[in-house]
Amino acid sequence: MSSSTSILAAQLADRGGWADSDAVIDEQTGDKYRHGDVHTIARSLADEFLDRGIRAGDHVGFLVGDRLEWMPAFLALHSIGAVPLVVNPDLDEHVQSRMLGILPTKFVISYRDAALQIERYSSRQTVAHDDRPDGSVASRYYLYSSGTTGNPKAVAHTSADLAVFYDAIGGANGLDIRATDTIVSLSQYYFTYGFNNQFVYPLFSGASVVLNRQRRNEEKFVDCLHRHGATLAFSIPSALARLADHIESSTIERPANLRAIVSAGEPLPDAVARRIEDLWQVQVLNQIGSTEVGNAFCANGVTRRSAGTAGFICPGYDVELRTSSDIPLPTEGSARKIGSVWVSGPTIPQFAVTADGPKQLLVDGWLETKDYGYWADDGGLVVVGRTDDFIHVGGISMSAVEIESAIRSCAGVDDCAVLAPLINGASTLAAVVVLDPSIGDADEFFSGLRTQLRHQMEPFRVPKLWTPVPEVPRTGSGKIMRHKLSSFLGGEISGMI
Repeated sequence: MSSSTSILAAQLADRGGWADSDAVIDEQTGDKYRHGDVHTIARSLADEFLDRGIRAGDHVGFLVGDRLEWMPAFLALHSIGAVPLVVNPDLDEHVQSRMLGILPTKFVISYRDAALQIERYSSRQTVAHDDRPDGSVASRYYLYSSGTTGNPKAVAHTSADLAVFYDAIGGANGLDIRATDTIVSLSQYYFTYGFNNQFVYPLFSGASVVLNRQRRNEEKFVDCLHRHGATLAFSIPSALARLADHIESSTIERPANLRAIVSAGEPLPDAVARRIEDLWQVQVLNQIGSTEVGNAFCANGVTRRSAGTAGFICPGYDVELRTSSDIPLPTEGSARKIGSVWVSGPTIPQFAVTADGPKQLLVDGWLETKDYGYWADDGGLVVVGRTDDFIHVGGISMSAVEIESAIRSCAGVDDCAVLAPLINGASTLAAVVVLDPSIGDADEFFSGLRTQLRHQMEPFRVPKLWTPVPEVPRTGSGKIMRHKLSSFLGGEISGMI
């Protein structure tokens, strides 16, 4: 067993002796692994992987998905020094191949026919780029980030990073996660957010996590919280908005043991947080992170909270907001001046790996996250959007996030996104909208919606082009995939006013 995995396993004994406590629970079958079971099975799987030819330094596509076997199989790979490449098993095969092909993948582990399957894999890539400043290989794992551009990149982290992630979010100054906690996460293992929620936090705290291989809608999410006595729920803003609607329409009582709901993935509208807090009298705690960082770098905790913000800077990280002249804004006295978000910390690799080769991430030790924000009076970070969340119409730059939040607050709107396509050579503010099924005439509804919005914000921020869509394309972490929005405008235009 490598030293890195020994450190992970040692947490089990060092933090309270929870070997006999539940670690993972399969929501569909009711089957469970205790924490002690996870490590016992991991040792057995390590022997099996070695027998099948997997060796230290081998890159292994990890397509197991959200099931009990995920945690011990991941630990087993680390224990023999192999490098897991965590991939969504539900993606199309050609997408998976593209992701695995940017690294020298030798094996793929998946789950079929009620068992783990190990297969050899032939990648065109033969050399792994040295993307960690310390040059470590054996303790690595890779998560893939497509962001909102559709161009996947593989980001390396190590098992040494995991303790940093836990202390930053799950420690006493954060969520204060303990062995008595039960976690339910909307985000799944193969996303950075879900990787931490469902693997890192239970491993380091002794908490249990309820898994479901299918992504839960709001009805199933609430049902899981109630049936399993969840104490911590992790979700994303767009899903929380639907959750609030479901709570109101079905008059659902607060789960008795729930002590906090965490939101991440995109800016959390204050209106959504307030609705759920009013309905359930439970804290909704926002945070912001990235695959490149490996977890959140600003977050709210259960006792240290900055309402209406993404939270305070997490332990182990430095965050700066920089002007266009690259001058950092002070955390106090900035009068809500907006700057680009830069972060520095021990878990950020020098490079990411892409199909086009290595992509430099750090500039003098700092990562530009492509977010914009400002410092609140109490030092919390308010995120107003990402670089691609700002659109330009008629020479005016405006935040798509602010406009979308106003539209989503209107009755009859389930989700929306705005963009600025060229119409007859002029940039035109447009909206694609997911309507409530009860809406009849879309054109009539959009006409009324435009009138309503003009009372809430300046007329130039009200979209002129309106198109109903079945869904807004989003990443698994909830970010709008803005590069796909223009495809909705190729057909019939439902309303241009």
